[in-house]
Amino acid sequence: MITIQTLDQAGKTIHSPCVVTLGNFDGIHLGHQALLDRVLQVSKQTGLSSCVVTYDPNPAIVLGKNPEMKSLMTFADKEEWIRRQGIDYLVVLPFNKELAEMSAETFLEDILLKQLKAKNIIIGFNHCFGKGRRGNYELLKEYSDKLKYSVEKVDPVFLEEIKLSSSYVRTLVSEGNVKEAARCLNRSYSVSGTVVGGHKRGRQIGFPTANVQFNPDILIPGIGVYAGFTTVEGTAYPSMINIGRNPTFGENAVTLESNIFDFQKEIYDQTVRVTFTERIRDEVKFSGVESLIAQLKQDEISARKILESEKTNFKV
Repeated sequence: MITIQTLDQAGKTIHSPCVVTLGNFDGIHLGHQALLDRVLQVSKQTGLSSCVVTYDPNPAIVLGKNPEMKSLMTFADKEEWIRRQGIDYLVVLPFNKELAEMSAETFLEDILLKQLKAKNIIIGFNHCFGKGRRGNYELLKEYSDKLKYSVEKVDPVFLEEIKLSSSYVRTLVSEGNVKEAARCLNRSYSVSGTVVGGHKRGRQIGFPTANVQFNPDILIPGIGVYAGFTTVEGTAYPSMINIGRNPTFGENAVTLESNIFDFQKEIYDQTVRVTFTERIRDEVKFSGVESLIAQLKQDEISARKILESEKTNFKV
């Protein structure tokens, strides 16, 4: 896959007609996956290259609709996920005031058709582009005969009664419902970060943890104790993960700490990926260290039991 960061580069790189889709693709949930699958299907049927257009940063942040919004994945993770699907081109449009003020017709003609050479445009049911969000399926359909391209709309994906969306997945993750989030994503929710030095209290009480410094722009699950995996140098190790403020020790800053089972290596300064399988319990302020240790022993039993049944299905 070729990642294209500017429109000028797109014009010089894309030389033949494409099947194009566009969207934020935050989290790449099952709805996004259905859209990408359709792009690849049409690409194969027509022999045209496949092209995904996305925006960075998210328009909702730039336009002030949700300025505090956390993303479900880093751009690097999004890029890697799309690359693995077999897409030919990923075009990243820097979302700024100029792009926000561009009319839908100009976006269609100058960007989608001229620069990206779109011959087939496949759009998600709720995606809009251009000033005032006027660029939608209806507008694309209106101009399709005149400008000689085909267009189709991919319907939403439902889980039971719920229509999948990135905002719904964010709600689940924020609430700590990582098990349901995994159903929406078709994989377990995960975050990556660098292992940094901590207070080493876990080591002193028999539960050493990797203190993971995560990207502050990425959403981490709600405060609590989780069963999951920590991937170190390509190997996923069963783990018990705590997201919290360590109230027993009177702290306030939110930390992500992973107690990696049966693991003795020093991994300071290494990048690891923490994957959340299931939430075990809320964070609790204990009366003392002994009661904390007793609870952690119970948590480990619970985590090992959960992960024993999950390890054959482990997927990030």
